[in-house]
Amino acid sequence: MAGGGINADNISFFENMTETNISTTWPPVSNSSTNLTELESSQMDSDPYVDVMTDVSKYFWIVLSPILFVVGVTGNLLTIGVLKKIKFHKKPPYFFLFVLALSDIMVLCVGLSRYWIRETFLVDVRTLSNFGCKVNLFCIYWSMQFSSWILVCVVLERCIKTNFPLRYPRLVTMPRCIMLVLFLTVFLSGVDLHYFWTNGLISEDSEIDCTSLTVGYFNFEEFIFTYVDFCVLSAIPFLLMIGMNMFIIRVIRRSREFRKSTVRNKSTNKKLKKFDVKLTRMLVYTSLYFLLATLPISVYFIVDSYQTDLDERDSAKMDVVWTVSYLVQFSNYTFNFFLYNLTNKRFRAKFIEMIKCKSAVKKRKSSKNESVYSVQTAETSLGTETSFGTETSRVSEEMSSGE
Repeated sequence: MAGGGINADNISFFENMTETNISTTWPPVSNSSTNLTELESSQMDSDPYVDVMTDVSKYFWIVLSPILFVVGVTGNLLTIGVLKKIKFHKKPPYFFLFVLALSDIMVLCVGLSRYWIRETFLVDVRTLSNFGCKVNLFCIYWSMQFSSWILVCVVLERCIKTNFPLRYPRLVTMPRCIMLVLFLTVFLSGVDLHYFWTNGLISEDSEIDCTSLTVGYFNFEEFIFTYVDFCVLSAIPFLLMIGMNMFIIRVIRRSREFRKSTVRNKSTNKKLKKFDVKLTRMLVYTSLYFLLATLPISVYFIVDSYQTDLDERDSAKMDVVWTVSYLVQFSNYTFNFFLYNLTNKRFRAKFIEMIKCKSAVKKRKSSKNESVYSVQTAETSLGTETSFGTETSRVSEEMSSGE
């Protein structure tokens, strides 16, 4: 599960209780003073190897979390600023990127900040209130899944533009894009809505935990919903993206063969081939990195569901694996800004323009000097317009303008 409060440590808790003796007492009774002696004695008897693994996991969160958080939130805010200048509400690809930036910020604020606060200040924001427990669980699952499916929408828009360039203006319109985002919002909310009644704060021996309220709910989340989350968060989006990218690459190759027979200039052909290779690599690498970032944590929670007899050392190892997997997943919501700058000429130009604060006169002068093809290409650089009659001139314009 992408952000749940259940792990292998909870299993023994549920094995020794029944549904009738589970309570949700709130507020909790402070146990800082009563457990101090027990804590000191347990530290004296602790395994050094376990201590090292625990410290490694802890300092990963303390050191890497703020870096990913600051870079991710700043980058996504800059993305929103640039997309506003490009007028994202008029162009489907930029609209999807705007929504993606918002969802990425939500993931980092709800998920990553919680673990940093927990490890740094020993305060779990998820246990501050019963309602906060439910909301935090719902938001982290929903936002991660939502980001995955917005990425699918980005690739879908590019795939349609590549394979059906003439029908693209009729197929992909802003009202349809808005309806698609609303549909995903409602659908994924339905997938994760169960957290509002299956989870809550449980008080046991003066310890508070945000977890499943009954044994039945626990089994559902551990042995059923982990697979649902794996499919919705990672597997299905990846398969869709890699499939659509294969269609895009196929059109690029067909376009390359067409240019060989029509463009006689060897230098131009060489530049166009280099552009094709660059675009193809970008498509493949983007999909593979998405899989690399989302798959490990999803697989971890499935494996963790069946780990019921781990000793302290194995549990410490699993905690390190969980920490690394989760941080890798959060990186997926951190570096989109740099990807846009590397792959989108107009985005990069607008970003530089925003940083340098150019005057409005220079902006108008710059826009007048753009050719029709370069404007059309820059506004849809995430898609590859490949009608065979216009592909050569379009890509040539991209290369000549430094795309």
